[in-house]
Amino acid sequence: MVSKEVVLQTLKCLPNQYPQILEEKYPHILEKIVQLWNSPDGEAYFADLLHPHYSGGRFDRAGFPEKVWQEILRLNELYRKPRPKSIR
Repeated sequence: MVSKEVVLQTLKCLPNQYPQILEEKYPHILEKIVQLWNSPDGEAYFADLLHPHYSGGRFDRAGFPEKVWQEILRLNELYRKPRPKSIR
C-alpha cells in the first residue's frame, strides 16, 4: 500500500484534497493512480474508472459510491492540470 506522504508528494495535492475514502475502500485503485500519475496512461485509467462502458471497460462493475466517485473526479481534474515535464 502506498503511504499518505507518497500520495501527497506524487499528486501534488493539498491535505484537504487527499482521497481518504478511496484509500480506505479501494487502496489498489489509489496505488494504480499514483503509479500512472506522470504517465500518459493515466488518462485512459481515469477514463475507465469514470466511464467504464464508454472506454471499453468492464460491464460487470456496479459503480462507485458517490463520495468515492467524487474523489476520483477531483483526482482526474488534478491529473489534467498542466505540470512541468519530468527530466529523464
